[in-house]
Amino acid sequence: MRNIIIMALLLLMAGACDRVHTGSASEAGGCGLQMSHLYTDGMVLQRDVRLVIKGEAAAGEKVTVRLEGPFRTVTRRARASAEGVWEVKMPSLKAATGLTLTISGRDKAYVYDDVAAGDIWVCSGQSNMFFRVFEGTDIGDTPADPDLRLFNMRPRGYVNNERWTDEQIASVQALDFYHPTSWQACDGQNMADFSAVGYHFGKMLRDSLDVPIGLICNAIGGSPTEAWVGRSFLEEGYPEILEEWFGNELLNQWCREMGMINIGYPETGATRHPFEPCYLFESAIAPMGGFPVKGVIWYQGESNDYDIPMHERLLGLLVDSWRDNWDNPELPFHFVQLSSLYRDTWPAFRDSQRRLADAIPHCEMAVSSDLGDSLDVHPRQKRPVGERLARLALHHDYGMDLVPCGPVLKEAVWNGEQTVLSFEHADGLKTADAQALRCFEVASEDEVYVPAEAVISDGKVILTSEIRSPWYVRYAWQPYTRANLVNGDGLPASTFCAPVSR
Repeated sequence: MRNIIIMALLLLMAGACDRVHTGSASEAGGCGLQMSHLYTDGMVLQRDVRLVIKGEAAAGEKVTVRLEGPFRTVTRRARASAEGVWEVKMPSLKAATGLTLTISGRDKAYVYDDVAAGDIWVCSGQSNMFFRVFEGTDIGDTPADPDLRLFNMRPRGYVNNERWTDEQIASVQALDFYHPTSWQACDGQNMADFSAVGYHFGKMLRDSLDVPIGLICNAIGGSPTEAWVGRSFLEEGYPEILEEWFGNELLNQWCREMGMINIGYPETGATRHPFEPCYLFESAIAPMGGFPVKGVIWYQGESNDYDIPMHERLLGLLVDSWRDNWDNPELPFHFVQLSSLYRDTWPAFRDSQRRLADAIPHCEMAVSSDLGDSLDVHPRQKRPVGERLARLALHHDYGMDLVPCGPVLKEAVWNGEQTVLSFEHADGLKTADAQALRCFEVASEDEVYVPAEAVISDGKVILTSEIRSPWYVRYAWQPYTRANLVNGDGLPASTFCAPVSR
């Protein structure tokens, strides 16, 4: 009855457009009031923050925002600026469901039902984040959950060795790369088509926190890091990346070739492509800037493994630009380390990622090298990956007392006879397969590595080798590694390379 009354009142308001909109994203043109595509029925609003709701309207238009819940109703009003933008500040929300958000202007209104207040996480990266639940081997128990809400942004074109249609190319040039979508309560159908890493991450948060969780997935297969970085940050921090990208030899050749094929460059005259530096930031991330989120999970790097120093610069710029976009310098950003695969650069790349996680504040890394596929860049075990990311979030962002990750090297010391490795998160140190420790190596000053015999003793790893006085130690330094050091929770240690102190 309440919604019927609201609708009747709004109909009486109708003027030039004579329409009432319910549960829809923004419509272009003509009628003034417009909302972000993230506003639909079933949406999740971020809890425990000063909530800002913003949109567009005709210059000077009065806008009323009304949020109704089981415990209170809040109404705020604003007037659109000369540029046609408006915003209101709402009180912070506690976790809740069954909210109704009504946004009305001079001659148009939006009514969003079944709104929840909870935590929103962005799931982004390239194909291993896009990899869907139904493609995996470890779906597990997947019951429907009305308070796990999915916003699945699907691209208008998949990057492959063929030219896109004229309609697709035109959409890409207009930064309209994603199909319209809406928030959906998790059920068997939409869960199966959602990111497997994202789903298992969100499910573990739901099971642990018992609050609504919203997941926004906008991962794009093959996408390079630079496509996700804000333009002003590249202009300041890596301007040479922005040179004409089809001919820019700094960038991944495969990405550039696929881009030219997809948009028919130069025959069509089109120049923009999702792999272009800044494109995915501008089309997918920037539009979400006014929509508060709890944090980000990220799985990407395969398209940047050819140049480790470049990736190190780019990832820092990416994190900075996203935090600037959401006006949150402490926005949690947790990522997946590359897994195991027969690519020569991957051990050093994994170690670089380990060091990046230490260097970037509020950034944590989930290890996946024990779950790799020697011949497939898309390993099919995604449930443990999502759950390892969830452990990081639960520990670091929610303050839960649980082991967040596998053993993390603290120091390597030569005691005159042996190299002694000590670790954090090392309770119950053991091997994953009950076999002898594998994949430890040491080197002298010449950095020529030889295998080391490794044993666990008193919560430490003790190494012996033919080298009488090692200067360096490394672990899991194989593209496809069978390294087996884990802690009592079965969580694996990362690939690492470190000096040996005396």
